Amino acid sequence: MTRIKIAYVLSAALVLFVLYFGSGYVFFPETQTGGFGLPVMPSEGDPILAVKGVRDIGTALVVLALLLFRNVRALGWAMLALAFIPFGDMLIVLTHNGSVGAALGIHGATCAVMVVISALFLIRPAQNGQ
Repeated sequence: MTRIKIAYVLSAALVLFVLYFGSGYVFFPETQTGGFGLPVMPSEGDPILAVKGVRDIGTALVVLALLLFRNVRALGWAMLALAFIPFGDMLIVLTHNGSVGAALGIHGATCAVMVVISALFLIRPAQNGQ
């Protein structure tokens, strides 16, 4: 399997993962509130949970659209830019007395996976010994 095919498979898996969790925040917030990593989360009726879900779904749809257009460069740059979202979530959890495990294991790991995927799309192999 080539580097680009691996990146496409990982991107598709990430889209499904983010759609699953984003939909959960919109439609079933009571099942998601503990998984973010903050010591206190809004109650299930709080609209901020839906805002987070919509943000996640929008992110996944951007990646899905770029996957469907098969534009490797655009997908790589978009994935790198979108990696700021889980990085920011990680910082929020770490700076608000949240779970270090959740900050690093959920948000940090998601950010790292997105950076790796973007590198797979963006790094060009050397040609003719250059």
